[in-house]
Amino acid sequence: MTDYQPLIARAIEGLGKSTGEARRALYERARSALVTQLRSVEPALSESEITRERLSLEEAIRKVEADAARRSRMEARTEPRFEPRPLKPPSRPAPAAAPAPPPPPPVVPPQPPAPP
Repeated sequence: MTDYQPLIARAIEGLGKSTGEARRALYERARSALVTQLRSVEPALSESEITRERLSLEEAIRKVEADAARRSRMEARTEPRFEPRPLKPPSRPAPAAAPAPPPPPPVVPPQPPAPP
């Protein structure tokens, strides 16, 4: 039985960006390549031998994924957290002051009647 974990881990490192989708695609290619290779061996391997190798690959994939999840959690803990600032309402110009009321008319004291 082969230890596939180092092979899978190296392949993941070569991905550039190790997204879940990219890793799943790589695992599918590895599964397909393994079955093709095992079925082409001469003398032919028994189904139980092929199954054993396939299970070994699946175990390696589980371990690599567990490592990736652990690294992701560690990175999330060490990255600064973004805390959004509360939104301020947009600043509005101050309302225009109401025009001042006109001044009251001057108070003129009543004049005594003029003499005749």
